[in-house]
Amino acid sequence: MAKLTVTVIDTTGIQDYIFGSNVLKHNVGASELVRCATQDWIYQELRALGATNVDQNGQINDQAAIEGGRLVSELVYAGGGNTVVLFCSPEKAREFARRLTRRALQHAPGLQLVIAHNEFDWGTQALSQVVQDTLEQVRCKKNNPVVSSPLLGLSVTADCQYTGLPAVGKNQDGKRVSAEVRAKENAFEAAHRRLTEMLPLDGYEIPKDFDDFGRTKGESSYIAVIHTDGNGMGRRIAAIANTYPKPEANRAYVQAIRAFSQSVGKMAQEALKATYRQLVQAVDGGGKIGGVVPIRDRKLPLRPIVLGGDDVTFVCDGRLGLTLTEFYLRQVTAQPLADGKPLSVRAGIAVVKSHFPFARAYALAEELTRSAKRYLKERQAPPYNEQDLSAMDWHFAVSGAVLDLEQIRRREYTVEAGKLTMRPLRLGAAVASDWHAWETFAQIMAEFRSEQWAERRNKIYALRDALREGPDATRHFLDIYGFELPTIPGSPDSTKTGWIDQECTCFDAIEALEFFVPLEGGRQ
Repeated sequence: MAKLTVTVIDTTGIQDYIFGSNVLKHNVGASELVRCATQDWIYQELRALGATNVDQNGQINDQAAIEGGRLVSELVYAGGGNTVVLFCSPEKAREFARRLTRRALQHAPGLQLVIAHNEFDWGTQALSQVVQDTLEQVRCKKNNPVVSSPLLGLSVTADCQYTGLPAVGKNQDGKRVSAEVRAKENAFEAAHRRLTEMLPLDGYEIPKDFDDFGRTKGESSYIAVIHTDGNGMGRRIAAIANTYPKPEANRAYVQAIRAFSQSVGKMAQEALKATYRQLVQAVDGGGKIGGVVPIRDRKLPLRPIVLGGDDVTFVCDGRLGLTLTEFYLRQVTAQPLADGKPLSVRAGIAVVKSHFPFARAYALAEELTRSAKRYLKERQAPPYNEQDLSAMDWHFAVSGAVLDLEQIRRREYTVEAGKLTMRPLRLGAAVASDWHAWETFAQIMAEFRSEQWAERRNKIYALRDALREGPDATRHFLDIYGFELPTIPGSPDSTKTGWIDQECTCFDAIEALEFFVPLEGGRQ
């Protein structure tokens, strides 16, 4: 059998490219260009080169196999941040790379592609290992990027009013824009139309601007920037590769890794659809979600920005951030993927003012995602050995200023008695060895929102101050007013003190009172 070539396509510098603007259209347009460069344009260029197994919509013909000698290329999978393609020769692989990178330069200026090739023999080498080696080459290139200095203009130039780069024209608002911003704005409508056609909106619309989120005029407006990412995806991909370590299993490996990639993408898409259905269902007769968040101009206050399989970023009204994230995580982890195990996910929710610098808000959401990941690693290690667990963490940046998350937690959430926070939270119910669970938190929230506490908001905020002073001060406060705190499973004494060992049980719930709107109820 003649040698084939494995090609892996990825992108780098995505955070700055997508989230470096406070204009939602730029964020969405940039995300659409990334999707095109790693999916649509690849499908089109593969078809332009000759016989392939993928159509212009990305539908793969599983019966078409490149080892039969009739294909110029075969798409193995596209998703999860990278794309893997087989070519009949290194010349075809390089021609494809030239065509794709030229297209990206023309239609997505500023987007950086990373491409690696490896030639191998189908009959004597394990494709699984070659793909892993090529993916590693791409990772090395991303970690050691070639630094280039863009040409910032010749002679007399005007700068872009969004980026400061040389302007190439004006947009519909009459503002000077760079080639990069113009490309993002041009990509927005196609992205918006595709998303509208995909989602079950039931007559509602998707916001096109950050001002479409948040509260009515005269009220302080907050948005939640939510980032979710899969746990241990690299290990799962490597495990699939290790299942097919020999050349005779190359075709079985292609089918397995393709099925896994497709199952991840489908799971994320179906989870997002279910989240929208639940959001629509939560709209009451007065046009409010959960009886609290008003629908403005029939625009649902939820907008996906990045849909990359297990890697998803979306924005919503700040009061919906916690409950929407928990609902989405429950959907995305509900069913097993193609490898037989459910998706394990971590999420970070940054609740910020609507005109807070978006890049900083996203960076905070990523930092919170890493915090959830550290928690999951602790639970995976002995003596707990918990697997397939998901977790979430959040922060309310109500003051506007954001420091490093560790500094914030040390300065604002650590007192002499210990930690004020119970975050991060595991998805689902508490277990014997761990009470830091969403269901525990939701139960505490429900009690603070009940009639017993609803008319005593001043007392709740006074309780927050007592919790800061520690268990003895909290006990004294509760004795004076005759209150008991919500019960924590396995810790009856905490109803009197609000503390378990050196961790506070109720501070997070009190802080979240203004940012917690359940999605139950609404239309029947």
